[in-house]
Amino acid sequence: MESGGGFPGDILGRVQGHDRLHGRAFHHALAGGPLGDLAALTLVGFNGGVELGQLAVVSAFLPVAYVLRASWLYRRLVFAGGSAAIALVASIWLAERVFDFKLL
Repeated sequence: MESGGGFPGDILGRVQGHDRLHGRAFHHALAGGPLGDLAALTLVGFNGGVELGQLAVVSAFLPVAYVLRASWLYRRLVFAGGSAAIALVASIWLAERVFDFKLL
């Protein structure tokens, strides 16, 4: 890893390449469908909205997390509790899909 907390190697470039590859795959899959290029435009609009929503949540939470990062409250409740909650929701989501039932 680079000094100063930088990205190891060229991970940012790999992530961007991964995103471009998936974007092209979605475009080609949707462009041949019954809606043609309209389906691709709809997907781009939907994904753009999702990304903007995620950016808003992270932008609001990150400054608070940075200030509280060394406190007991953040380390025990927010970090550990949040991680446990995410793991629980992910496990339920996986079980619902594997065993084809609805819990949430």
